[in-house]
Amino acid sequence: MKKILIATLLLAGCDVSYPVNGVFNGQPAQGTTTAKMSGVGTFSVYNTDGLNCHGTYDSLTMDITITAPVKCNDERTGTAIITRKSNLISGTAIVKLSDGSKGQFVFGDLSYAEEFN
Repeated sequence: MKKILIATLLLAGCDVSYPVNGVFNGQPAQGTTTAKMSGVGTFSVYNTDGLNCHGTYDSLTMDITITAPVKCNDERTGTAIITRKSNLISGTAIVKLSDGSKGQFVFGDLSYAEEFN
């Protein structure tokens, strides 16, 4: 199934974007993640206080759990631990920044309330 999905995306030759929703630094946050056919996926989230954090990941990996560096507009950095569902297009992300701030997110077709009760 996974190989079929990647083959389909490669044949289609298109990038695929999904919404990201969650809580970051105690504030509601949303954004977008884009799986790019180049293999460099991107994500960006904004919270209601104006914090913007973004990063890149290997969009062609078949791994269920991946890590990605995070960089924010206020110079903080950190790491995202991204756990994808078996369809590789939905999942959760836990972010921890250099000052200890944390975020929890869902992407794809998942509900935040269902994943982070």
